[in-house]
Amino acid sequence: MQKKSALILDIAIVIFVIFALILMMTAKTDGSLSSRGLSAFKYYTVQSNVFCAIASLVMIIFTMIRKNSEIPDWLYVLQLTGTTVVTVTFLVVVGFLGPVYGYQNMYLRANLWFHLIVPVIGMIKMLFIRPKRYYPFSITLWGILPTFLYGAVYSVINAVGWTGKSNPETDIYGFLFWGWGIGILFLLSICLLSWLSAIVFRFFSMKIHKPAK
Repeated sequence: MQKKSALILDIAIVIFVIFALILMMTAKTDGSLSSRGLSAFKYYTVQSNVFCAIASLVMIIFTMIRKNSEIPDWLYVLQLTGTTVVTVTFLVVVGFLGPVYGYQNMYLRANLWFHLIVPVIGMIKMLFIRPKRYYPFSITLWGILPTFLYGAVYSVINAVGWTGKSNPETDIYGFLFWGWGIGILFLLSICLLSWLSAIVFRFFSMKIHKPAK
């Protein structure tokens, strides 16, 4: 039952992300934190949702081919990481971007799917995934990697073109509006949020399914 529920949610994630991508990339005008065409992929929101969809697609293929097999370690890590990145998207919108740009803008058109629907489905799905064994705390570090890499690239791009103030073309989230000190603090906080999310999912995964140590 749990495996079937997870499979249904994985299929929903793939379909919804593809739909939201088409919706954003073919929009007649750009919206708040959304862009038409391939420029949509500059956003962490889009990248995190696509990552989550890829993780779901891999899980779907694995489940269909090896129906009665336990989930291998690498696939559990992929699911944990994919869920973590969309959870970060969800939490950053709720705690920062929503108050700054307005929640009505953050949940408009494609962003309704990227910022709310897919992350919530991803979080629910993670609770259905049965790990084949007890995973140590260190596995949660994988949850930081995509967010850290995005933050590193984001920082380098803004540092190269830095003129003494935030450039909205590259500082798309406005993290550097108050300078590099606050900006780096924002980015590190989001990495910490990513890690805490992975810790929470790992905790509940071990608590609910109680795999053997």
